[in-house]
Amino acid sequence: MLDPAPDPASADRPASFPSARAILGLSAWCGLLAGWLEVGALILKKSTFDINRLYGMTRHFVWLIPLVDLGLFVGLGLALAIAARAWPRRGGWLTVRVLGALTFLPAVMVAFPQIYAVAWLLVLLGVSARIVVPLLERRASLFGRSVRFSLPVLAALVPCVAAAMLGAGRMPTGPTSDRPMPPPGSPNVLLLVMDTVAADHLGLYGYTRPTSPTLDELARLGVRFDDARAASSWTLPSHAAMFTGRWPHELSVGWVNPLDRKETTLAQYLGSRGYDTAGFVANTLYCAADSGLGRGFDAYHDYIFPRLTALKPAALVDRTVAGLQEVERFLEDRLDLDIFRPAVQRVWLAINGNRKDAATVNREFLGWLDRRGPDGRPFFAFLNYYDAHWPYQPPGLSIHRFGVPPRDPGESDLIQNWSSLDKKGLTESQIAFARDAYDDCVADLDEQIGRLVDELGRRGLRENTWLIVLADHGESFGEHEGVFCHGTSLYRTEVHVPLVIVPPSELKLPGLAGRHVAGTASLRDLAATVVHLAGVEDGSPFSGATLARFWNNLPAPDLGDAEGRALSEVVPYDPLDPAADRLIREPRWPLAALSDGEWTYIRREGEIREELFHVRVDAKESRNLAADPAARSTLERMRQLLGGLTAGPLTPGRFNP
Repeated sequence: MLDPAPDPASADRPASFPSARAILGLSAWCGLLAGWLEVGALILKKSTFDINRLYGMTRHFVWLIPLVDLGLFVGLGLALAIAARAWPRRGGWLTVRVLGALTFLPAVMVAFPQIYAVAWLLVLLGVSARIVVPLLERRASLFGRSVRFSLPVLAALVPCVAAAMLGAGRMPTGPTSDRPMPPPGSPNVLLLVMDTVAADHLGLYGYTRPTSPTLDELARLGVRFDDARAASSWTLPSHAAMFTGRWPHELSVGWVNPLDRKETTLAQYLGSRGYDTAGFVANTLYCAADSGLGRGFDAYHDYIFPRLTALKPAALVDRTVAGLQEVERFLEDRLDLDIFRPAVQRVWLAINGNRKDAATVNREFLGWLDRRGPDGRPFFAFLNYYDAHWPYQPPGLSIHRFGVPPRDPGESDLIQNWSSLDKKGLTESQIAFARDAYDDCVADLDEQIGRLVDELGRRGLRENTWLIVLADHGESFGEHEGVFCHGTSLYRTEVHVPLVIVPPSELKLPGLAGRHVAGTASLRDLAATVVHLAGVEDGSPFSGATLARFWNNLPAPDLGDAEGRALSEVVPYDPLDPAADRLIREPRWPLAALSDGEWTYIRREGEIREELFHVRVDAKESRNLAADPAARSTLERMRQLLGGLTAGPLTPGRFNP
């Protein structure tokens, strides 16, 4: 496999350099070895010393990375074989040393990403040239046999692992025949979560723009909650609270921590009661399988792979594309050369452009319905839509109802880089442009939900399906002292969310259609609500109480301090974000908010800051009454209630235990 390569000083024997066949074989072996080493380094890092326990990539990285590295190294091997043939004195000597260095480069880039890849390459070239390759050349015969023996094994692992993982993603979590059948007539439950859709941006809740005709119609068929509150102002803890019935400070979830296995999830419980369960998510950053939210689902669809996005998990590809962007920015900023920008943007989009729109999520769900077995089991399906999340870019052919498409590079950058822009320098017109784009995305998502509901009606599934439509959190556009995006505060803009529950069409529940619930409701109660609607609440592990208590005259639950109130929590900023102050100018101390429909109390720990808003008369939370003597008794009451719900002051250590 590997012919002894001569020292450059004695390279006057042209036949002594590796043959083209040997170079290609060695390249393939090095590529596979590099891929498996990279996978091992990534798993070891995430399970031991990395602060960020989220992988941030498809779970299929375990076979995609070796496959991609194999292709990269074989392509490199072809080039090296040509170079070795054209440059016989030094080509063979250089070839094996380059391959030796590159074999270990992906693993060290993954383990130590803070060090420049070029620096690692130079170090590894030295180690390869001075230590590794000379050592192997002294044992060339043994090394060649080892390569010939292990190459088929390393190659066979790729399809074997791929088949196992792809098969597991299409099979139930347990044998269907061993699972009990739910009671006859048990309804389906369809949960639609609109990521980042603020209630105050929906016509359903009085917004001046008609952004939600579908939700308006659904509300006329079911129950609209006027004061639904998310348990957090960003995706993962909000979803985790919905799926477990626990408050965020009781869970493991954080900016860099997934949901652990300590709590039973809604999908697990319903699956154990005989329901078919499936999830279809578009937010691959905080809802993909590595977030822990997929636990218990029979099928869970997260990543898609348009264009060349399947190459992204490989460090050699991802870091190279990032390097191209850095070079392009340097040339544009320092030399005013923007001629490379379109090409670099096309490359970036080809590798990173795997955003899943609502139409794709709907197709995945409907396809799953078509593939379901004939045993008549009811289903619990969870759909997560990402269309309203930044960058606020509706799918290609969407109608711009309230704004206009970006007309120049400045507007394109504003939308594409919205989350990373320093908001302090934005003009009112720029903020308005972003808000218009956001409203366009919300309206387009509403249309796609309408198409899904229509299709369910054509299939006759609306007759026996509870439909729950909500958002996991809202979005800020500078309404409070420069606070933008989400996960940055607990103001109404980020935690007041839409919630509409529509009963099966065959159920004739008097007084339910068009009902409005004015009382404060927490999304933490969603798990208890779903098991109640499914009729399997006996033995339920979920805290809270069903939201059906607002319409079916159930006895008032004994929720202690939580009765009639909604708790929201957040630790502002992603700790991996090096410039989080562009979003909000406060330290990274936990925030907690308590809402009861009339008052909202917000407390930041550390350097204690308290805010009290009489939302019944100040819906925009513009006047802080915490220092008002007339509100002192209310402040003290809300302070004590919040302390009771959180069992003491919140600190960073109270999260991600």
